[in-house]
Amino acid sequence: MLKESETEKGTISVIIFEVEGEQFAIDLLHAREIIQKGQIRRLPQTFEFVEGIYNYRGDIIYVINLSKKLELHKYMSYKSKEDVEEEEEQSDEKYLVIVNINNVNTGLLVDRIINISHIKSNELVELSPIFETSISMEFIEGVIKFKDRPRILLNVDKILTEAEQVKIQKELS
Repeated sequence: MLKESETEKGTISVIIFEVEGEQFAIDLLHAREIIQKGQIRRLPQTFEFVEGIYNYRGDIIYVINLSKKLELHKYMSYKSKEDVEEEEEQSDEKYLVIVNINNVNTGLLVDRIINISHIKSNELVELSPIFETSISMEFIEGVIKFKDRPRILLNVDKILTEAEQVKIQKELS
């Protein structure tokens, strides 16, 4: 769960962001940079959740669509034609959170950056195995108890399975 150095200090810094109207957090130590979404090139015959590739400071990185990876789009209610058109207009306003997953820079496509917060280790609660959520439990490191509402802390290292990481490495080579 939390690394020794984080629990000794008693605090952890997290980036809070929004995807499909839901707010999530990741450990700031995993993030390299937050940038506004630029031109992402689509790739044929890749995972459904891979939005495409992006030129990040001269390196080609994969961009993971968190809505698709976490399967949030399956749980969204019916959207009107106007809602879909508005989302398409706002798609250029999305952000990439550049993270390092097993020494490979990867972009996580998010709708909006909320803020960076510092939380105490006692504000992070592990989920019980019987807890039900629309997100696979393997992606969840815990729940952060904020005063306004709880937020799910995602485990960046588990966003991609080993098989997915191997396939992506081969495609990047």
